[in-house]
Amino acid sequence: MPVINDYEATAAIRSLPGAWDKQTGNRGCASEKLYQFCDTMAASEYRSLIRPFLDISTLSARLKAEECISTEYRMCDGSWHRMLFTVKKRDESGNVTHVLCTVRSISDSKRREEDLNFAAEAAKREAEMKTRFLATMSHDIRTPLNGIIGMVNMGNQYADDPQMQQKIREKVMESLKYLVSLVNDVLDMNKLQSGDLKDQQLLFDLTMVLRELNQIYDERAAKKGIRYEIDWKNGIYSHSTLVGNPVYLGRILSNIMDNAIKFSQSGSVLTLGVKEETLDDDRANFTFYCKDQGVGMSEDFIAHAFDMFSQESETSRSRYEGTGLGLAITKQLVDRMDGSIELKSKAGVGTTVIVKIPFKIGTQDKNSNLSDKPVSLDDYSVEGMRALVVEDNVLNMEISRCILEDSGMEVTCAVDGQEAVEIFEKSAPDYFGVIYMDIMMPRMNGLDAARTIREMKRRDARRVPIIAMSANAFAEDIINSRLAGMNVHLAKPLDAEKIKQTISEELRKQNACHK
Repeated sequence: MPVINDYEATAAIRSLPGAWDKQTGNRGCASEKLYQFCDTMAASEYRSLIRPFLDISTLSARLKAEECISTEYRMCDGSWHRMLFTVKKRDESGNVTHVLCTVRSISDSKRREEDLNFAAEAAKREAEMKTRFLATMSHDIRTPLNGIIGMVNMGNQYADDPQMQQKIREKVMESLKYLVSLVNDVLDMNKLQSGDLKDQQLLFDLTMVLRELNQIYDERAAKKGIRYEIDWKNGIYSHSTLVGNPVYLGRILSNIMDNAIKFSQSGSVLTLGVKEETLDDDRANFTFYCKDQGVGMSEDFIAHAFDMFSQESETSRSRYEGTGLGLAITKQLVDRMDGSIELKSKAGVGTTVIVKIPFKIGTQDKNSNLSDKPVSLDDYSVEGMRALVVEDNVLNMEISRCILEDSGMEVTCAVDGQEAVEIFEKSAPDYFGVIYMDIMMPRMNGLDAARTIREMKRRDARRVPIIAMSANAFAEDIINSRLAGMNVHLAKPLDAEKIKQTISEELRKQNACHK
């Protein structure tokens, strides 16, 4: 079988890029020129792959049943090329006697191909995530719903047993709270991924944020038999008045402590601390850390801990209720605040979560520390207080009225923001001790109503607590209610105990400010 010789292949080389001639001097036989081309211009990782392709001695055999063969490779400069050997002439027996070698740039097409492959992979991952999401949601929604249905049926069987009825109500409420948490997490994650959230920068008191969290989680830890401690030694910071997003910060710390309590056993210890590193007169880095003695995480899981619906195992999912979205939401919020989050954990030992966030420093203040215990809310009675409840939904209005009247308050109702403004304007100064305001209402929404009240020229307009009650519970919604002049944002469905505690806490704050 004839073999294409160097002479016959030399013409092919002339179609190579001009840079090759400059690089090689266009001297030597075809084989040498091709190998020289390979060794000097092709990227090192492709040289061993294309050398066999350039072997002239086997070229005729490789083209026996083909009219063209090709290979693709990357050049040293990063560009992509395709080399082709095309049959130009055969003898009477069909053996190849002449070929043409051509080299063409395919960088653009390769880039398009890579873009298409990337898009295809992204679509595949998105489809897999969607399937996983639907499967997870189906499980996490059906499980508490099944429990609620079962409890209701059981309630019918024990209609005359007050103790059993109380137990059933408690179980139903637990399942309903979990469903609310699930919906909130899913909506928050959707909002974060859509990029619709706005990072509002507000002046806030770090000590106040931490006090509120400490009060909540001290109680939650105690209910589970967990000792909740504050790192007294390191829990001191120089600045309390900061500029940033207190809602994001509160959500981050809440998610971390929720996890710590959830995965800890009775008798264990949960420790929280804060450190400040002052950078200059305007900025400071704050490190928040939460250490538990819970079940811990494996090293393999830590790498995926911030993925959506990530849980250690199916066993952990069934044992510890949760959406698997908490850490994913936390990570995205930390990223939005230009911070960092680190997990240090060992299975069976516990977990330490370290969050570092930079803040602008507000008005200089005295040293603050976490050891400041919150004042008991029992000192602030709401008995006889007059409340203005603004709600356009009849059922929600009735629920709110019932809760507040049960706590000893006198309730006046308004069906929208405009009516609320008119009622407040006509009332005597300090007549109302608190305003509970829905957000989405006809004629005038709750945000506009709150702004209007705050702008009134009367002594109580600026200080009367306005508490938002809304089905909109995104971080952005909470910030917007703050900017409108509202003191607190309560998410629906309404929690009776939370409604009662909120006004007591606001009275405590007001009393502290006037001391």
